[in-house]
Amino acid sequence: MNRLKNNNQKASGASHKGAVSRTLNAMLNGEFLTRTGVLKHLRFILFLVGLFVVYISIGYFFEGTLRDHVKTKQQLEEATARYNSTISELENRKQASEVLRRIDQLGLVEPEEQPAVFAPKTEEE
Repeated sequence: MNRLKNNNQKASGASHKGAVSRTLNAMLNGEFLTRTGVLKHLRFILFLVGLFVVYISIGYFFEGTLRDHVKTKQQLEEATARYNSTISELENRKQASEVLRRIDQLGLVEPEEQPAVFAPKTEEE
């Protein structure tokens, strides 16, 4: 009984290997494309190929969009840093001590008296 089982298993293993090699050979030489089953479902196969092409193109599109997003984010961070440094420099220049120092560099002197206000003469005076 065991011999019979072993013989059946060896025969099924050999037939399985033969079926795989026949299928692989048919795929490599293109013979499977000429069968009626494949020709019958050619529209569906072309639809699947179209879906694969669309899937790949969408992947490339989103990779490009992601690259643009990262580039824009870096530009925004750079602009924000430039803005912050400009604002801090402006605040530094607005300080009274900095204004006095810059006035001295120009050779101007701070007046010690209050400026006088001249009112225009009216006709009644």
